[in-house]
Amino acid sequence: MTNLRIQRAAEEFNRFAERMAAPARCDPTLSFDTPALAQVASVWREKAAGRDMPLRRDMGARALKPFLPNVVVLDVVETGGQRRYLIRLMGTSIAEVLGEHTGKFLDETIISPFRERWSAAMDATVSAGSPIRLSGRVDYGGHDYLAMEMVLAPVAQCDDSSAAIVGVAYTRYSARHIFDPLVRNTVSSRPRNKAWAG
Repeated sequence: MTNLRIQRAAEEFNRFAERMAAPARCDPTLSFDTPALAQVASVWREKAAGRDMPLRRDMGARALKPFLPNVVVLDVVETGGQRRYLIRLMGTSIAEVLGEHTGKFLDETIISPFRERWSAAMDATVSAGSPIRLSGRVDYGGHDYLAMEMVLAPVAQCDDSSAAIVGVAYTRYSARHIFDPLVRNTVSSRPRNKAWAG
């Protein structure tokens, strides 16, 4: 069941994506096509253990071991009333598609309009306060022949506010012209160990 906070975060992201003509949409129901992503969401809920969200240390390498090549971790940095995202870790499959950006702020290393799209996805995750599902077409670095699906989930440092975002992403081959967020892409259903860039 989708709560109102998640629903609003998804709707806000989807309105933004439509305005920006971004080929990605947020699904607050977490209806994953890729079984591994449903497993990540289950791990998140298990590690939350009754809290609003898991602690960062609970969503480390041990918990995410089966997914590590497809993991990205971003620190949520609040400075002067502005929220920024520091890329703390990029799995090898994600770096293969996006390039290596570990240790850099998203808004300094990613060019427009991708910087705004990715920041909006992170903002939606913080606003939702729980995992969200993003799906669509990779529209970065000439990889528009890939479809993507990912889960983004907030984690806390020591209270119930977001300290970081953990993402896990998979891609598969797709026709370049196909993008309909309401219809599953059936060009190829075989997930690859690659990453998303929406």
